Parts: sequence; structure tokens; C-alpha cells
Amino acid sequence: MKDHGGQRHPGPFRTMPVDAESAGILVAVAFLVLGLVGLPIVKWFFLGTLVVGGVVAWLLRRSRKE
Repeated sequence: MKDHGGQRHPGPFRTMPVDAESAGILVAVAFLVLGLVGLPIVKWFFLGTLVVGGVVAWLLRRSRKE
């Protein structure tokens, strides 16, 4: 039987203070790595999003200078 009055083990998440921003980044990176490893076709979508994002960022930066 479980002893509910005993000492609790201080697991890693009881001693590590983590804010919401770093936890969200960690979860996003983990999903990205999981998708890239698990589905080989995802790497082409990922590369496509990087290219499209770069083009959009370049266009936005160029349009603000004019």
C-alpha cells in the first residue's frame, strides 16, 4: 500500500523553476524535432516555411524603408 504520509521525492520539476516562455519554446522545439524525425516529408515543408518566411520578412523590411 502507498504511504501518503512519507517524504515525497523532489522530482526534477519540483526543483527547477521554469517560466511559461521557456517551457513553450521547449515544447515547440520538441514537436519540431519529433515531426522532422518521425515524418521525412516534413523536412520539405519546414524548409519551405523557412524560405517563405524569409521572403516575407525581406519584403516587409524593404517596404518600410520606402
